[in-house]
Amino acid sequence: MTSRGPGQPLDSVPSRLNPNPNTSIVLTVLTAGFVVLAYAFARVPARPGLVSRPPLVSREALAITPGTVRVSAAELIRSGGDVSGLDCYACHHKDSPPEIKYDAEHRIVLPKEHADLIISMRNCSECHPPNDPVKLDYDASGNVIVPEAHKGLLAMAHGHTLRNNNCYNCHDRDQLDQLHTPEGVVLKFEQATLLCASCHGPTYRDWMAGAHGRTSGYWDRKAGPMRREECASCHDPHAPAFTGLIPMPGPHLLHPLPQQRQVPPRGPDDHDL
Repeated sequence: MTSRGPGQPLDSVPSRLNPNPNTSIVLTVLTAGFVVLAYAFARVPARPGLVSRPPLVSREALAITPGTVRVSAAELIRSGGDVSGLDCYACHHKDSPPEIKYDAEHRIVLPKEHADLIISMRNCSECHPPNDPVKLDYDASGNVIVPEAHKGLLAMAHGHTLRNNNCYNCHDRDQLDQLHTPEGVVLKFEQATLLCASCHGPTYRDWMAGAHGRTSGYWDRKAGPMRREECASCHDPHAPAFTGLIPMPGPHLLHPLPQQRQVPPRGPDDHDL
């Protein structure tokens, strides 16, 4: 409250109840402006419109059947698939075990007749899209012609050394349709995971615990079973290491990077300071 001086008349005291009329006009204009802005924000989206860009991969390419890169012998037998390729004695004779052949670097040369079996157990649709199915070609003898990019599938490369470079380390020489562990335990083809476990114990324990490999199904066993894929469903027994894959194209950058400055090659007389 403003005090009045001793000689000041009552009419000269400024009144707080009668504001300047210009203030009401300013407030009215500001209110109307905020109403217009609120209406504009409600009609216009806050983010800019989407820019159409070509997709990295077609939708058909993304519709790949989920599965593993291989079909194991156990899966073939369990699903009732074509297991004629697993019948060793359809070509070999029991009284004459096949002779193992080596190249100049002492690596096993897999017979080209086995190429059909190796390729037939690959799940091509795991990498190739359904809209571009794989078409295999065959030579005059009826053997499959393996594409150049997949020549490595026919190589024997089990281990980093040539210590395991022998078919009969796993296959029974006198009974080709059986396997055996280093301790001599006889196994069937569908028991190949136990053969892997005989050498790769820690990995097998991780697989049993669900820390290694591919697990599908239900976490809640009451809702349904849980399934672990066999070792040979992902790893080729003859070459367990995964081969390299052709990378997909890079993303479309929203803000392209500037061209990098070309650095001239350094000569023999150039020295760092």
